[in-house]
Amino acid sequence: MKILNQPWIPAERIERLVQLEPALLTIGLLFGALIFYKLFLRKLSPERHQNLRRQFRNVSFHLIFSLLMFMAYSVLNRLTFDAVPLDRITPYIGLIVVISWSTVFVKTSRILLFEYLFFNSMRRGVPLLLVNLLSLVLTLILGGWLLTEIFNIQIGPLLATSAIFSVVLGLALQDTLGNLFSGVAMQFDKPYEIGDWIEIVIDSHKWVGQVYEISWRATVLVGIGDELITVPNRLMAQTQISNFATRTRPICRSQILRIPIDAPTDKVKAALTEAAKTVTSVLPHPAPFSYMLETSDSWIVYKVVYYIEDYGKQFLIGDAVITAATRALRSIEVELAPARMLVVKPSP
Repeated sequence: MKILNQPWIPAERIERLVQLEPALLTIGLLFGALIFYKLFLRKLSPERHQNLRRQFRNVSFHLIFSLLMFMAYSVLNRLTFDAVPLDRITPYIGLIVVISWSTVFVKTSRILLFEYLFFNSMRRGVPLLLVNLLSLVLTLILGGWLLTEIFNIQIGPLLATSAIFSVVLGLALQDTLGNLFSGVAMQFDKPYEIGDWIEIVIDSHKWVGQVYEISWRATVLVGIGDELITVPNRLMAQTQISNFATRTRPICRSQILRIPIDAPTDKVKAALTEAAKTVTSVLPHPAPFSYMLETSDSWIVYKVVYYIEDYGKQFLIGDAVITAATRALRSIEVELAPARMLVVKPSP
């Protein structure tokens, strides 16, 4: 009967874990994150403000629940009850306290990492992969620690004796783990970041899009036509990637026009150059320029070169450059060279 009255969870181990210092440390980290947000992250976008506020509300709910459970455990642990059921329930409340405070700590660490990423990149997107990976690692560490401290389950020998299971699980999750580790490796190498325009070539297929998200499994692109392109990270790590982000240099683009061979070359080049300068999306530095690319019996091919910042608007900017160029050519009484076809009448 005495054995039946004992709680399943060791009360002395729970009492050793439920202490005031870890709770104060977690509250201090949360208030530190709130102060950092108020002082240094005022210029964030509305979406990021909404994201952080939602996370603060969520962790506040867990914090209030943890404080209530902590107070309940403290009261029950200091009072003596003749009724056995109340004595048996105290360790379970203590277990809830330990789990709830661990949850608050993980969520607070998640907020701190978000703030660090937002602070280093006020405009560019930040990958959720790093945040989710931190949450996963902290959860596994705290979960293993609680199993060892409360239930005396040794994780190390358990993992060592389950080698066959680990091999089978690794083979089953080969693609998933490959995508995960490829995504982590690319976060350190940084061939692209969220917001970059990239071109990827896989076998004979080519995709162009703006990086929208980097998850643990795949990289999501937004194509030219606003379509979503999902590419597994394992393929991204093995393919050729062309990055068109304007980090150090602007994006160079050009348009080709065929002009009749008898048109004045100096006037044509000057007209094309000035036409490109009139387009607002074309950068003034480096300045646009034009040159003769090749010649034929009927026309000369001119190429006007200009620089832009927004890769996603390159086709609209190209249309504006061609429109301005044709208008400028008409102002100097020059038309585009028409296509010519030589028809030879067969001899009888």
